[in-house]
Amino acid sequence: MALSLYIHFPFCHSRCDYCDFYKERLTPELEEQYGKALLTELRLAKESLDESQRKLETIYIGGGTPSLIDFWHFKYLISMIKEYFEIDPLAEFSFEINPESIDSDKLLALRDLGVNRPVFGIQSFDDRLLKRLGRNHNTKDSYQAVYLARATGYVNFGIDMIFGLPGQTTKKLSDDLNQLIDLSPPHISYYQLTVEEKTMLDKKVKSGKIKLPDKDLQAAMYQAINCELKESSYYRYEISSFAIPGFECKHNLRYWEGGDFLGLGPSAHSFIDGQRFANTSDLKTYVDKLSKNERPVTYDTDNVKSRIIESVMLGLRTARGIDREKFRERFGITVEDTLNDKQFKKLIDSDLITFDDESIRLTENGFPLADEIIRQIVK
Repeated sequence: MALSLYIHFPFCHSRCDYCDFYKERLTPELEEQYGKALLTELRLAKESLDESQRKLETIYIGGGTPSLIDFWHFKYLISMIKEYFEIDPLAEFSFEINPESIDSDKLLALRDLGVNRPVFGIQSFDDRLLKRLGRNHNTKDSYQAVYLARATGYVNFGIDMIFGLPGQTTKKLSDDLNQLIDLSPPHISYYQLTVEEKTMLDKKVKSGKIKLPDKDLQAAMYQAINCELKESSYYRYEISSFAIPGFECKHNLRYWEGGDFLGLGPSAHSFIDGQRFANTSDLKTYVDKLSKNERPVTYDTDNVKSRIIESVMLGLRTARGIDREKFRERFGITVEDTLNDKQFKKLIDSDLITFDDESIRLTENGFPLADEIIRQIVK
């Protein structure tokens, strides 16, 4: 049984206003401590797995800003991953990159180490909106990053975007879409901006310093994104994910379809053999634990019902929907056994959900209302 591997690089030079991911300011000392602890965690994780589980089908390096990583450390890390695990020859290897932190030499070095799918966090092509988010790059950096990726031989790469930004209008969204489509990336993730508690964005919104587009405008933006990308030969295979056929993110599909994955680094999550567990979100605790050869994990004690709800939620986020047979194999019951019959029929009659012998899935009308539908449909 193969795994997917996620590694969290918890460092940035600065924190974006909207970000609530765990991260620290990068220093050589902290990176050195993290690197040693990560190698120990990699070894301990390997020792906890059966031989049959030590094959990797996807690898994803996220953060933080992984493109700031010391390449000597990264090269050694990759060598140890290859020593402990068998990497599928066709494995998808993704690596998150901030546009201002990359150049052709780094892209070539990443490619030589096996990375075959850089993911560029562009977010917007409007420099004013980027400043409001606290981003350190500009539109020129974004264009250059994509150009260099193609020039250095990458066929597969992704671009991450955000809509519903402070001060964003439909005209500005249209400009973003036009420039995005002109770059024609194989994969696009287009997320709606969410205001997470205790972030700088949260403080600015609550104080009235900035104002977000209202819900109706955000819904219209989402529909416009879907229509424009569909007309440009992208298809939506998950609520926020669009791809040219054949370029779907295999790593993320594993999450959504309930596959096994191993997460390393502070705050990383794992799901193996039906057991979910998470690493501490504190770098000092992470380093201290691993210095004693202890894995810094907390095991999830959620019951079966929580797992079922999660499976329904993740399945309905994808265009494929909930696979009936896989659901029955995993939980020993049918999907219908877990759903509110009255709400299910109402959603079908409203053309928000459809089904056949293979799956239950959202319709085109249902996708924008996914969160509310999921809340209503589960018993």
